[in-house]
Amino acid sequence: MALRRPIDPDIFLLQEVRDYDVYARLGEAIAPGIYHVAICSAFKEPFQRGLGKQQVAILSKYQAQAAWAEPWKSMNGVDPLRGFAFEWFKIGDENIGVYSVHLQSNLITHGDKEAETAKNIQKREVAVTQLVAHVHDVIETTMLAIKGIVIGGDFNTNHDQEMFAAKKTRDSLIRAGYQNGFEQLPLSQRITHPGTHGSPDATFDFLFTRDLKASTPIATDRWPVTREFHLR
Repeated sequence: MALRRPIDPDIFLLQEVRDYDVYARLGEAIAPGIYHVAICSAFKEPFQRGLGKQQVAILSKYQAQAAWAEPWKSMNGVDPLRGFAFEWFKIGDENIGVYSVHLQSNLITHGDKEAETAKNIQKREVAVTQLVAHVHDVIETTMLAIKGIVIGGDFNTNHDQEMFAAKKTRDSLIRAGYQNGFEQLPLSQRITHPGTHGSPDATFDFLFTRDLKASTPIATDRWPVTREFHLR
């Protein structure tokens, strides 16, 4: 049996967290008293009462300068689920902004499969458009100390299969200057979601970065995607 390498990240980007209590207990389970509990979203889902069971959060060894979560907004009749969590960290003399995101899934439970697939793709594109705009309109305009940006999470997109098309989602981030580090790797080295129920192996999870030196990400099936960022 292969041994898994231990991980000791300074920052965790979490998706599909049930609620703040679970998020806090996770930090204590990993390393008691080490991780700071700064932000966990409280998004509602349209198909159930109360809060959704798939929240986003950020867990860190560093205290946050600022932290909040925002839901995606409806645009042109397209209404994406969930939203993002954001934290501003001052690490040494450097300031970075970190986003944890979970974009629309590929789940189709009813209706025309082709039409529903197109809607899911649109929802992801709308969410990423808002994300890029948030960096420009909020971070770059009002938080001038922040020089590096990290955007990570479950994008539910895969460049290798048409059914999980990601061209516009990817291109929006590329045009804004982001790189995910997987660009030159074959699929076999970037599988973050092993194939199930007839679906092929896929790369759904990414750590995009801009204005930071970053290593090539490491992806291990059903384990976190990890990446090192070097401050100048």
